[in-house]
Amino acid sequence: MKTIPHLGKFLVLLIFSLFIVSCGKSDDNGDSGTDDDVSTTDDDPNGENSLPNIIELAETVDMLSSLLDAVDAADAGLEEALSGDGPFTVFAPTNDAFNDLLDQLEDFESLGDFDDDTEKELLAEILKYHVVSGAAEFSTDLSDGDILETLQTETLTVNIDGSVFIQDKTEDLAEVVSADNDASNGVVHIINKILLPQAVLDALFPKPSIVELVVEMEELSLLEEAVLKAELDDDLSAEGPFTLFAPTNTAIEELFELLGDSFNSFDDFDNIVELEILKQILEYHVVPGNITSADLAPGTQATLLSDESIEIIASGDTFVIGDASDVDANLLNIDNLGSNGVVHIIDKILIPQEVQDFLDTLNPDDPTSGIPTIRELVESSEEFSFLKEALELTGLLETLGEEGPYTVFAPTNDTINLLFGLLGESLSSLEDFDLDFEIDLLRQVLSYHVLPEVVASSDLAVGNVNTLLPEDQLGIGFEDGDFFLQDAIGLNVDILITDIPAGNGVIHTIDRILVPQSVIDTLVSEAESTLLALLEELDDLDLCLSAFIMVRDEFEDAIHEEFTFFLPTNQAFLELFDELDEIDSLADFDTEEELRLLGEILAYHFIEGNKATSSDLFDQQELLTLQGETLNINIDNNVYILDKTEVPSKVTSPDTEILNGVVHIIDKVLLPQEVLEQLSS
Repeated sequence: MKTIPHLGKFLVLLIFSLFIVSCGKSDDNGDSGTDDDVSTTDDDPNGENSLPNIIELAETVDMLSSLLDAVDAADAGLEEALSGDGPFTVFAPTNDAFNDLLDQLEDFESLGDFDDDTEKELLAEILKYHVVSGAAEFSTDLSDGDILETLQTETLTVNIDGSVFIQDKTEDLAEVVSADNDASNGVVHIINKILLPQAVLDALFPKPSIVELVVEMEELSLLEEAVLKAELDDDLSAEGPFTLFAPTNTAIEELFELLGDSFNSFDDFDNIVELEILKQILEYHVVPGNITSADLAPGTQATLLSDESIEIIASGDTFVIGDASDVDANLLNIDNLGSNGVVHIIDKILIPQEVQDFLDTLNPDDPTSGIPTIRELVESSEEFSFLKEALELTGLLETLGEEGPYTVFAPTNDTINLLFGLLGESLSSLEDFDLDFEIDLLRQVLSYHVLPEVVASSDLAVGNVNTLLPEDQLGIGFEDGDFFLQDAIGLNVDILITDIPAGNGVIHTIDRILVPQSVIDTLVSEAESTLLALLEELDDLDLCLSAFIMVRDEFEDAIHEEFTFFLPTNQAFLELFDELDEIDSLADFDTEEELRLLGEILAYHFIEGNKATSSDLFDQQELLTLQGETLNINIDNNVYILDKTEVPSKVTSPDTEILNGVVHIIDKVLLPQEVLEQLSS
């Protein structure tokens, strides 16, 4: 579609369209302010029917030819309507008005370029905005300030100041250059400008969102950085409406000074707690609703920050904005209108009460003075809402509010799926932990995430560290330049954000729940324990062992009967990871859907109710798996397992008998059709 880069161009085109419609009727008085007089021939001066209708009038006036072209191009039934009974008042733009508009439009050289449905509808809206239906308003009927409702449904305003002017939704007035051109079905006033309704302005020249307004203003560049850092840009680009009190760059630099040497830019807001504080500050600058300067009134206004309000305070002829601090913010630049609200620029950061309380208690001689405890940080952060509920349930939240010191490796909300997968289907949410045994089990898991000392990132070292679970130490390893944690599952757990300071210790966030050995020992049956012990003894099956623990609930009943288990080697799993998008290790199976997928894969390696040693296997044999699909056996000097791919898996070490079953080690991870379809979708 054509592009319309400038409002003036559009106005010219609109004027041209309206002008054609309006000139269908001439004035008996012959009043004309142009070089091209508009007149009609009246054979019967006493017969009104001898006058031409509005369209016929326009056809006799050269300066209205563009208006007729616009009516024809819009193809909206206007020609028929303006030839009807009326009465109508038409404000008709001249050819020059249309030409001026076309000169300003890209890709529009004539009215014929309005050639698709959207452009025709737009042109029709413009033309209808020049027509007042139901009355023939001659110049003597018009008074200063009159409001005229148009056929388009929006209004025009009459302005009389020496001449008659018509006000549309732009800032420019259209002057009536030839008034009172009488027609049989109304009157035509010729004007020198296209009239534009708000709907057309919004369609062609949409206002920027309040976020886009911030981006456009150089004095708000730091606010732009803050909004992006706190990931609020999408929220503030929503429908709204919102009123944003926007602090200048100077105001934000003063905030950095207030926070101390640790904060020189928004890059220094680098952990969850600091980002949460930044988000709270920004939300405190936003009021729901579209409050222009004319709407400001003394009183409090609720903000997007829950339970926090700002105060609008009268100050002389204007207002100032009060927050939780002792200094009010002055309005510097008001009423920057956006598509979803308004922006008022202020000279100070607004501080909510909770943040002010924190600032009031800061003591540079004691870095931990006034800093929230681990408990308070967990309670105030949305990222730790699951951890908060779990700690409350087990009584450990109160412990983490005590003097300590403690180090907490904190799993965030999106890392909890492994815990429920490990514990089984009966425990799928915290609400299911309703027995003392289950709550104690959860307490063990959480205690394993807490060290009884402060271990900052600079203190990390390869080895084992004590946790609040006395019998379970936590492993710390180092690989590719980064430290990682290792629990009883045997998979690396990445440390995401380090050194979130607390008054009684430090928090590091991690990408997965940590599982202690004591919990695994409690959960697994004797049969499962025996199988796990075997997997630990056999070479090159570490990943298979970890996968089994992660989805052990799949095998809880089947492991007690006769079984055949095909176990992929570490290398087989690594080759699978190479083929999967966004999966580089077992640790990446961290969503509910991904854990279910891993469970299906491993269950496809398990044959329930059949202990088949290599001597029992035969060529073309079909085996039904625990997953529900079948495997096929191919004997060709060696034993091969055929899954739903085209690549067979070779049995590299057969016939290790255990319990009521037998395991065969294979060199490929087997994939069922259901999994293949999910991976390809």
